[in-house]
Amino acid sequence: MNIARSYIKGIQEATLRPKIAFVLWLVNFSFGSVLYFLFSAVLSASALANSLSASELLKKADMNAILEFLTSSGVSLGALLTVAFVLIVLYFMVSLFLYGGILHCLVRPREQESFTQAFFAGGGKYFGRFFRLSVCSVILWIPAILVFIGLDILLGAIDKDPAQEQLSFYFTIGRIVFALFIFFLMKMIMDYARIKIAVDDSRSVFRTLIAAVGFIFRKLAKALALYYLLGLTGWAAFLVYLKIQSTFAKSSELPIFLGFIIAQLYIGFRGWLKTAYQAGQWTLFKTESF
Repeated sequence: MNIARSYIKGIQEATLRPKIAFVLWLVNFSFGSVLYFLFSAVLSASALANSLSASELLKKADMNAILEFLTSSGVSLGALLTVAFVLIVLYFMVSLFLYGGILHCLVRPREQESFTQAFFAGGGKYFGRFFRLSVCSVILWIPAILVFIGLDILLGAIDKDPAQEQLSFYFTIGRIVFALFIFFLMKMIMDYARIKIAVDDSRSVFRTLIAAVGFIFRKLAKALALYYLLGLTGWAAFLVYLKIQSTFAKSSELPIFLGFIIAQLYIGFRGWLKTAYQAGQWTLFKTESF
């Protein structure tokens, strides 16, 4: 019952706060625009821009076109990758600010502050704590990676017969599934740790992280059910997005523009879903408690 109530509450809270989704869309659009213009500048300055193989690259993943681009734009491409790495690090820092803004808007009554005040006050208030929480999370990632390595070694010892191709395939799928499970488990723990910091206004991030681990393993079934239920919602929307994009060919300016608008709407949905995740998990936190 708490799972369904938390899921519905998450959907409701995200729907009642479209401004959060807009801010998240704007951040993603800004970072994406920088990468787009940088990549466009490199591509237009390369020999590939005037090459016939570029037209093939638009139709399919033509290896000749890709190799031509890599060999003719090595220096520019290296600079582009450097800038992209810097932007990824910057995006990570900004995401911590965004988490603070989202949670502050959720846990504080809307009547107390305007959206702008609540969002930016929360982002600034929790940024340092969330950054320290991310650093402390290394104590979880190290054993998680060791567990995965141990499983990989075990499966490798079992799967020694090269003739057992079907078994090797299943073991490979198993490795991927287990790696994803660990990754999303760590993300879920971090979500609940940030929620506890925001709700309790706690400054002890290490103790909060340990408490979040305890909560997750006490309520593992419910936490996973809610997390993956919201995840299925996201996947369903993604499939709808792909279906819509595949219904018309991007062969002229109008369809290209329409495809761009649809993509932006989907990015906005991802911001809405991120808010739904935080709101749903916050509801489960309140009902199940630490």
